[in-house]
Parts: sequence; C-alpha cells; structure tokens
Amino acid sequence: MVGLDGATFDLIKPWVKEGSLPNLARIMEQGSYGNLMSVIPPLTTPAWASFITGKNPGKHGVFDFAERIDGSYDIRWVTSLSRRGRSLWKIISSHGGEIGVINIPNNYPLEDVNGFMVAWMDAPDSKNFTYPPKLADQIKDEIGDYIITILDWKENEDLSRFRENLHRMIENRTKTILYLMENKPWDFFAVLFSATDIVQHCFWSFMDPSHPEYNPDEAMRFGNTIKEVYRHIDTVLGKIESKLDENTTLVLMSDHGAGPLRGVVHLNKWFEEEGLLKFKKESPIGFNKKGSIASFFGRRIIRGCLSFLKKHLSQDMRSSLKKAFPGMRDKVEGILFSSLFDWTKTRAYSLGSYGNIYINLKGREPDGIVEPGAEYEELRNKIIARLLELKDPATGKQVVKKVYRREEIYHGEFLSKAADLVVVWSDEGYHSVQRFGSKEDSVFSNRLNLHLTNIRYTGHHRLNGIFAIKGRGVKQGIEIDGASIIDLAPTILYVLGLPVPNDMDGRVLKEVFDTEHIQRKPVRFEETDDESDKRLMHDVYTETESDEIAKRLKSLGYIE
Repeated sequence: MVGLDGATFDLIKPWVKEGSLPNLARIMEQGSYGNLMSVIPPLTTPAWASFITGKNPGKHGVFDFAERIDGSYDIRWVTSLSRRGRSLWKIISSHGGEIGVINIPNNYPLEDVNGFMVAWMDAPDSKNFTYPPKLADQIKDEIGDYIITILDWKENEDLSRFRENLHRMIENRTKTILYLMENKPWDFFAVLFSATDIVQHCFWSFMDPSHPEYNPDEAMRFGNTIKEVYRHIDTVLGKIESKLDENTTLVLMSDHGAGPLRGVVHLNKWFEEEGLLKFKKESPIGFNKKGSIASFFGRRIIRGCLSFLKKHLSQDMRSSLKKAFPGMRDKVEGILFSSLFDWTKTRAYSLGSYGNIYINLKGREPDGIVEPGAEYEELRNKIIARLLELKDPATGKQVVKKVYRREEIYHGEFLSKAADLVVVWSDEGYHSVQRFGSKEDSVFSNRLNLHLTNIRYTGHHRLNGIFAIKGRGVKQGIEIDGASIIDLAPTILYVLGLPVPNDMDGRVLKEVFDTEHIQRKPVRFEETDDESDKRLMHDVYTETESDEIAKRLKSLGYIE
C-alpha cells in the first residue's frame, strides 16, 4: 500500500489526461479507483487512526492532533497509545503475517509487531524511530541518514531550497523503501509519502490564479512545484510496482484531499463577539506546574514581542533566537492555555486544528457553567444557527456549510472525548486554528504564516482523498463511489485472505472485485475481544520531545 498524503483527483485526473503521470494512469486503467472519504474533520491523525483500526473516531478515540485531559483544560499530544482498538498491523501479525510499515502517522510509540516499522514525524528524534531498534542502524548503513521530516524552517524559508528539500526527502524515502522491500520478508507493506501534503499547504497559491494570494511573478518561479512533486512520486510508483509480482495487490490511497485555503476564522474571537466567551483582562501569567518559568509579563507583551520579532527580524536572526531559546514559544503557549479565558463567564470555546467547539459543561470541565440537558442542547442549537449566518466580509458569502453535533458523525465508547460541535466550512476553503496566548483582533484573517516564518499557508485539507487498487481479481478501468477510509483495513485483510473483525465499522469494497473472485473467496469475519485491544495510557514525550512535536505541527499550520 502506498499513501500519497493529501493527494486529490482534482489534480491527478487533469495531469493523467495530459500524460504527466503515466504510472498513475496505468494503475487507474488496469485497476479500480475513486474518491476516498476521510473522517470529519479531515485531519491527519484521526484519519490515519481510522485507517489503522477500520473504525470511526468514536470507537478509537482520536479526534485531533491533541486531546483534552479529563477533568481539566489541559491538553497533550495524541500518540498511538491514544488510539484504541487493534491496529491493522497487529491483526495481520496475530495471524502470522509479516508486515513492513514506513512513515504512517499516529503510530508512535511503535508497536511490537511481526515485522518492521519506521515512524512518522511523531517520533521525536532520529535515533529511536524504528522497530526493531536495530533497524535504524541497518538503514543508516545502507542509505545514510534517514529523513523523518524536512519541517525545519531554518532550512526552508527560502522557497527554492524548500522545493529542493522536498525532492531530497522523496529520494531518501524511496531508497529506504526499495531497500526494505528487497531485503526484508513481508506480506503487507505500507508507506506514506508526505511531500504531497507539505507542498500543497505551502505552494498552492502559486499555481491557482483564483487564489487570493496569487502573484503572477511568484507563479512564474513556483507555479509547477506541486506538479513536480506529483511527477516525482509517479516515477517512484513505477519503481515500486516493478518490484511486485503478479500475485501482489497494489493499493494507493490518501487520508484526505487538498484545495485552496481562502481564509482563516478565529472562532474564539467570534464567541467573544457573541457574548459566549470572556477573555481575561491582562494579568500576570503565573507559573507552570514545575515552576520553571516565573514570568510576570502579560499576554499582550509576549504576543507583541513574538509578532514584532516575526515581522522585523531577518531570517538569520530569527533562526538564532530559536536556537538560543528552544521550545520557548511552546512553553509560553502551554502556560497560557488555561489562563486565557475567564471560565466563569465562558460558555463555549474552540480548540483544535479545524473547527472543533466545546461547551464549558458543568460536571465535565473544572469550571463549567452550562448545565447538562436542556441548557446544553439550547446552546448547541444557538451556536449552530448563528454560525450558519456567518459571512466572510471580503466576499459576503456564507463561510459555514454545516455544523455537526458530535453524535451525528461519531458513535462508540469514546464519543464523550469528541468536541460537542464540529464545523464544516463552505467549499472546505477556510481554516480555524486556535491559539491560547492571544486575543485575536478580528474574526477573519486572509492568511496564515507558518511558525516564525514568512512562508504562507495557502492550501488546506478536503474531505475526499484518493483510492486505487490493482491486482488479481480486481476490475479494470472502473471508477467507484462511496469508499471511505474506514473501508481500507477490512479490504486489505480480505485481500490477504484474513477474516475481518466484526467490530470494524468499515466494509470490504466488494465492488472493486470481479464477481467470480468474490464467489471463490467470500468475505469472512471473526469475533474480537475488546479487552485485548486496550493498552495502558501514559505520557510518551518528555518536555523537550513535546516541544519538537509542537514545532513540526506548527510548521504545517495545524496548530499555532
């Protein structure tokens, strides 16, 4: 299985038609393909957790990059221990199958499997990123240093260098894949190429004349950057496929799609204007739990300093400050998280990377003021109605397409961990990222610069990713509808001849297989023991490692 992070048929189909992606074209012609619906919201971590388990977020418990800690307003980064339910790799391993998994999100700490694994960028360093651990040394001996991520903006603020680093990362991952494919035994092999997602976040405006940030001069230099990345990976697909025999099935997928980002909505500012949230007046920050920072600077001073530095310091000076004070901004964010709001006068607030809304519920939040039951439902209804009236002042158009109550899109044991409301943006062209150290000046802004850089975040996720499958028994040249990311785990198990656990929400995509194949090889199911799926939750990252993960997520615009 090859994942193309954030890949979209909106780009692939035109480029296939013009002959720019010959290997993708052949896979689509000789197999079946179609849109692959992600989870709502279409964020990396919950989407991959749903792929890994075949379950909706209400059953696996992952809804965003961070999760709230019960009984507090504190948060922690999501890890593989946050994900409940047996993983696809553990299921395959339990049946004696050998697996190889490279660069799949929501997978750290790595599990003990029958095979090998290489972590995604949620591994905090370049030393402890493989299972078994000795594999890291083997990879280094064969290909040199493995590139976990290129998201170090000291190296990438120059866009030409950034573009070069994207291709360098693709080549590095390709060498790793081919080495492991040829030298390790495997029944199931999965790899994710992250470059497609990264390049779309940062280079979309250069190729899209309708984008509000489009600049013709910049388009001359960088307008083909996204296409060049797709073409590079298309070439890699040809190399991978050349290593497969006729008995091997190839699956392509993306966890979500991509498109232009047209605006940023600051929901907590909107809540303030609606009288549903109260920011504290400027006040001292106080101490963190360990007492490591005793600062009496107000929020405005700190935010003002960060803003001033971002606007007025050169790239070299900003990089020097980041090196001299590693993790400084992230520590400040953590301290300010729960101190930003007057919780006794806050009824609703937003937290997360897309548009997740929480009610300050009595009995659940430490200082909750909204009564469960009728008052809770009345407030949710009010927020939904008012958000559907929200218009972008730059265009006059409605910005919210739908607001879901959590029970409308999730079900399962961990429904209570979900946001109370989830926003879906009109045309999926808006983004809401909430930071907890500032009071925004306005509800809308037209751009989002990546962490301490001048790089613009101009592309964002869409609900529809891609799916394609090619192999024995698969229909050829067929485009399907209705596939979901939760369907991939059961479909892969079916291809491997293994039974599908009966607690998976997904289904085997029978429509991509010949009728004779289904009759000869019917789908089988197995009972599962829920208790065997649960692992002990504990803190995974040290303070320094948490800072590193935060920096990477900020580098992609997922948090601020």
